[in-house]
Amino acid sequence: MTSTFNRITNQTLRRTSAAISASALCLIALAGCSMPFTNQASNTSDASNASGSTDNLTTDANAKKFVSCLTGKGFEAQAAAAPGMPDSSGKTKTPTTKNMVMLRMLDANGQPVEAGDNGMSVSTDSTTQQMYANSMFTSIDYGTVWVAFKDSTALAGSPYESKRQDYADCEAKNPNFSQPAQDLSQTPTYTDADKQAALAFAKKAREKGFSWVADPTGDEPTTILIPKTVNEDELRRFFKECPVGDAHITYGFDGTPDDFGYDYTKVMDEAMGVVS
Repeated sequence: MTSTFNRITNQTLRRTSAAISASALCLIALAGCSMPFTNQASNTSDASNASGSTDNLTTDANAKKFVSCLTGKGFEAQAAAAPGMPDSSGKTKTPTTKNMVMLRMLDANGQPVEAGDNGMSVSTDSTTQQMYANSMFTSIDYGTVWVAFKDSTALAGSPYESKRQDYADCEAKNPNFSQPAQDLSQTPTYTDADKQAALAFAKKAREKGFSWVADPTGDEPTTILIPKTVNEDELRRFFKECPVGDAHITYGFDGTPDDFGYDYTKVMDEAMGVVS
């Protein structure tokens, strides 16, 4: 399993983490797997949003009505900003409103799922993981875990299956609301400049003694893969001596923190100036 993190600018960031379904394979498919989540604040094109917080965004009127309907039927629901997707330059579009509706993630016993101690991972049993195979987006917000479904049909097999009709009733009462699923299905694009910058970064890292840094290839040409052989001190030195600058670099880890024997998400937080 490879866990992937977008580069986070050297700003003080609030801990709000998220992963789209393409990055959630660990959560869905692997028993007992602790999955790191990608910070929503990374690579934003608007400096005013560099703090990473979407708390001050206004809630879309239709999303607000849909949340009100769901909570009236017993759901624990909230509106959130849908994740921005990269534009042609590789920078992520800054969210402007809270336009996605999310439900509290429940385990197989109907109890709320909590984030791990590091605030960026979720550990669930295989039964719970399989129940969210139809979810499209998962996020961690101040230690609580939330999940979005495209529509009522996607609740099939989840802990919310018995409330599918209630969800469908709210959809019928709010025909102007729909989840921004089209934004989540886009495939990231990489410019030639991005690819060359990643290759140059890898070369410079090797010149500084980090021989394990391989050239990015394949479907993720800007991802620097960090193998399990890299210990905590080595990773700290790597982040310190190899700043990414303006390059659109993504870090991939060849396993979970348990596989590495230390919490690499905490090491990244400290190196990038992220605060919980």
